[in-house]
Amino acid sequence: MIDYPIAKYLELSDYKAPKDVNSIYIRMPDNKRLRLMYWKNNNFKKNNNGTILLQQGHNEFIEKYFETIQEFLNRGFNVVSFDWRGQGLSDKMINNEHKQYVEDFNIHEADLKFIIKEFIDKNFEKPLIGIGHSMGGCIILSFLKKNTQIFEKVILSAPMLGFNNEKFLLPVITLINKFNSDKNYLIGSRPNMGRETPFNNNDLTSDKFRYKRTQALVRKLPNIRLWGITKGWFRAVKNKLFEIRKKGWAENIKTKILFINNINDRVVSSKHISIMNDRLPNSRVKEFYKTEHEIFMEKDKYRNLMWNEIDNFIKNDL
Repeated sequence: MIDYPIAKYLELSDYKAPKDVNSIYIRMPDNKRLRLMYWKNNNFKKNNNGTILLQQGHNEFIEKYFETIQEFLNRGFNVVSFDWRGQGLSDKMINNEHKQYVEDFNIHEADLKFIIKEFIDKNFEKPLIGIGHSMGGCIILSFLKKNTQIFEKVILSAPMLGFNNEKFLLPVITLINKFNSDKNYLIGSRPNMGRETPFNNNDLTSDKFRYKRTQALVRKLPNIRLWGITKGWFRAVKNKLFEIRKKGWAENIKTKILFINNINDRVVSSKHISIMNDRLPNSRVKEFYKTEHEIFMEKDKYRNLMWNEIDNFIKNDL
């Protein structure tokens, strides 16, 4: 394996990176560095299950998923995960490190393809299984349109395919931001300016322990978390959503896909996930009615049901 610059990562006294972690920076063709962490499974020859590419959502970072990564390692997989450009400890797109900004989501897809072709394919065993949460789910789904033979299967957790009340919100937000600069915070988005959201006010998980754990990680390095989104990022999201909703866009994607859909999700639209599932020829959906947006960070009783679904999907066909 090529030598790459070492990248730092965060741990807590009671929450460590899984054993044999490797944390590196990989430089993209435009010279931006993405932080990537990987684990080569010591038991791989015995289990021979392949490799997981685990990609997080907007404003997340790899450390948040150490628990989930360990669970995949326990199942005999190699695991790779990287911070999307513009967030976590990957390079930012603008000088202000607190703002979420990207001009076009196709940039994320290009990064994804580069890392698969130049790093994963050269160093990790197949099959490759993609897992994307929220924004990561949107990017991976869009990636499948032009890259049909890369992933054996894909699991999308609460993918960002739409928003609640968007028929009203999207045109209103677009109008009030008409003269706003692309690199300014999106008017109406309420950036947190570095303030924590109390557990009782959060819309991500009903599990207090895991929520507090993420907060503890952020306190160790506050700049690992962004403060808010920009007008440019909002436009890139809107353009991507309109693209994937075009007639005929999804119907020829043959990859086997499992959607995990939190019906009462307050962050993304569960309705648009159901609509996308109906359009795809080789997908199915598992619905949860008592979970918030981040099922990987949910209570054990919900995570156990999630893992049953994931294990069955990976081991069997649709």
